[in-house]
Amino acid sequence: MTRKFSRRQVVGGTAAGMAGMLALPACSSSGGEGETDASGRPIVTVQVVKDARALPMKEMPWTKALEEASGCSITWIETPNDSWGNQKQASLAAGDVADVTIGGYGAGDWGSYGSLFLDLAPELEKMPNLSRTFKEAPLSRVVSTWQDKIYGGPTVAAGLMARASTHMFINKTWLDKVGLPVPTTWSELRAAFEAFKTKDPNGNGEADEIPLTFAQPGTGGWGSFQANVLLGGSGISVSDGVLGMYARDGVVKSYVTDPAYKKLVEYLHGLYADGLISKEAFTQDWSQYTASTKGEGATASAGMTWMWTPSDIFGTELADQYVTIPQLRPDDDQGASPVWSFNGLNLDYGANRISIAANAKNKDAALKLVDAIYTPDMSVQMRYGSFDLAVKKNGENDYTVLEPSDASKNSADWQFMNSLADAAPGWVAQPGVTLTLPGQLVEVRDVDAVYDENYANMDLNRDLVFGTAALTTDEATQYSLNSTGIGQTVMSKFAQWVTKGGIEDEWDAYVADLERNNLGQQVELLQAANDRFTQVLSDNGVDLNAEFDTTKHQWAENTDGTATLAQ
Repeated sequence: MTRKFSRRQVVGGTAAGMAGMLALPACSSSGGEGETDASGRPIVTVQVVKDARALPMKEMPWTKALEEASGCSITWIETPNDSWGNQKQASLAAGDVADVTIGGYGAGDWGSYGSLFLDLAPELEKMPNLSRTFKEAPLSRVVSTWQDKIYGGPTVAAGLMARASTHMFINKTWLDKVGLPVPTTWSELRAAFEAFKTKDPNGNGEADEIPLTFAQPGTGGWGSFQANVLLGGSGISVSDGVLGMYARDGVVKSYVTDPAYKKLVEYLHGLYADGLISKEAFTQDWSQYTASTKGEGATASAGMTWMWTPSDIFGTELADQYVTIPQLRPDDDQGASPVWSFNGLNLDYGANRISIAANAKNKDAALKLVDAIYTPDMSVQMRYGSFDLAVKKNGENDYTVLEPSDASKNSADWQFMNSLADAAPGWVAQPGVTLTLPGQLVEVRDVDAVYDENYANMDLNRDLVFGTAALTTDEATQYSLNSTGIGQTVMSKFAQWVTKGGIEDEWDAYVADLERNNLGQQVELLQAANDRFTQVLSDNGVDLNAEFDTTKHQWAENTDGTATLAQ
């Protein structure tokens, strides 16, 4: 994480303090006229949206543990992430949602379809584990509340994640081979790319090096692992999920018409025109992108890209060739304070990871099923995998995540196969929990710490765009309408200008087009939402700078390469 870890993470509270939380009453079929299985247990239908690597739910032993913990019988409906969009819209339009949904719906759905979902706020007396989560991790309740209602339960991963999904890696072995230092400016980065292209740094005698590659930008906006993160060198911290918006000192602005953005596009076009960016960068799908970075054995193929950790993108055999580098400065903008992207709020406190249908056939059963997830045993298994397969339970609230039993899998792939991983609802690092993770799953701590100086230039209470969760229903409708035209214009021109050029001649017409598509109104809508959310944070005594202070979460580094987070 982006913290300077003192190598030992302290989580307040004691195991004894959790005793009341672990008492789970069996499900009853009250609260609805739902069906029961042959043994009389109420049946709850659970829609889960999951990673393509995940095994079928019935093949994950923890799903049986969830049924036992809640006294229910689960009928699973499984949908891969990339297929969910169309299915989701059809379900909402038909008013047909499963009893419980994991990973499917969020704040953008509540305005038009909130009546389809159960408000959990009046039900919390029946949900002791979720209630305790909200009480002891108050930011989880803030992010889960939409217009005084709670339509979804969160995931709380504070202490386990990072301040950003996106980190920047360059091949240090190649730099050493061509005799160049780690770059700190855009011109130094270009010089490195030129040497990567022409001096055969991987030593295989072929001109097959890819100086820079990245994930294909979306048609409606940038996601993680994109080149727009370089705007941070001009003091612009980009955000996922809000096209072209940033905030500085509490004021929301758009960077897609900012001179700094124009300058970045011109820089990227120069790289592309000289063959320093992969020709497939704007057309490759995710699997093609990740395959292109793996090289052949110990022979690397990529010079630089953005991702979560080196192991994730380059593989464990090549990861040691790469170093994490902080923000780079544009050569003509040396006065700016460099910053980095931030989506730590969503990583540490993911809102709306699980919801219940308003017409759930076995309402009380659904409530108890969801509540069971917020116990340590279920939270750990849903995030990392089943006991005795992916996790060893050492004792009460003491867990060790195991290395893969399949030697062909790395720790991350093994996690995504056997659990819902980061998409799981729950709260792992609860007070009194001891958690030991393998080295690859804590690799991001040191990666993220590289950006400490960049984050020191940000006030997280004032310099973030908090997204669309605080929009009113009418505002959300208008925002969605505006997003279509803005997104199409911005992203089509970005791809065109980087690959073919022309930004200088077309810039004024582009800016005028965005204004006609209500870019100014879009900024005003997000400003209103930001102001509301900032006030909610203040009213609840939440200081994001303190919340994401890296010294709060200390890990003990073990001699076997693992690390332990413990009370």
